[in-house]
Amino acid sequence: MKAIKENSKKHLINISIILAISIAITFMFAGFSSSWQAISLNILYGIIIGLSIAFGSSIISKKMYSIGNWEHNPINKYIQVIIAITFYIGIDVVIVNLIWFKLTQNLNPTELIHSNIFMWVILTELIIGIVIYLIILSANFSRKLNKLYIDAENNQKEINKYKYSTLKNQVNPHFLFNSLNVLSGLIYKDTEKADDFVGKLANIYRYVLDVQDEEVVSLGQELEFIKDYLFLQSIRFGNNLQYEINASSNKMIIPMALQILVENALKHNVITEKSKLKVEISNDDRYVIVSNNINPKSDIESSHELGIANIKARYKFLTATEVEILNKDNKFEVRIPLLNIEA
Repeated sequence: MKAIKENSKKHLINISIILAISIAITFMFAGFSSSWQAISLNILYGIIIGLSIAFGSSIISKKMYSIGNWEHNPINKYIQVIIAITFYIGIDVVIVNLIWFKLTQNLNPTELIHSNIFMWVILTELIIGIVIYLIILSANFSRKLNKLYIDAENNQKEINKYKYSTLKNQVNPHFLFNSLNVLSGLIYKDTEKADDFVGKLANIYRYVLDVQDEEVVSLGQELEFIKDYLFLQSIRFGNNLQYEINASSNKMIIPMALQILVENALKHNVITEKSKLKVEISNDDRYVIVSNNINPKSDIESSHELGIANIKARYKFLTATEVEILNKDNKFEVRIPLLNIEA
């Protein structure tokens, strides 16, 4: 609410400045008259030309900044806006003056266009209008850039926090303790499976260390990693954990995203013989989809949404496509965007 008020105040100040300058320029060209009628007409003309420039330029600027991701090339967008507004102001002052002189002095538009005075008025108003709006646009552009840099810095902090959190979660004592506990039970029962378990565990830690500084990885890499992770978990939970992976794409995703979502499913659901957990990983053209049935624990952990929040923050930095979460019909589903970005 406060931001809206401040924004409205800035627009009001900008419009007031433009109107004041427009009225002053009008009197400069028309001269100061003692006639109230002439004074009123001059003020009215200044208001009309000022408002038409202010509102038209503002609409063009907002519309152009709303199209595409101007943040990727701000200087190019800034130049495009200046060119568009220059054309608009030129057309605006010509049309307003033709209509004004026709209504107030019944002057022929053809004669006006060929008049040196008319062209001088148009050129002067065009230059002054562009200069005024350049000042306003530059100030707004500077604020936008400053906000962009602040947001980028905050996003980078979120990314660093995400990377640290992900690495910490994978090397935390609970994960290692559970893995070693499972391994100790396998050594005497099935040495071949125990050897496979050690290999998968080593792969997991190697992958975590390899990708901790990467912004994106291929979906194929992430799928190989999650297969190893689910292999370890399936040995821990036995047939009570079921999973199906049916995904393939040449696109990219953020590293460790699938592991975070699978870990959330394991952490917040009961996994027993009576309440089996089934995890499915698939994809379409736009998203990787991770879903599971819901067997909620009675004691929901407070960190339930921390992992998903980190994924959202990371994706916010990379794409405008948002992470989607669906929770209905006893099914929890998270859709994370596939990225057309090179690692």
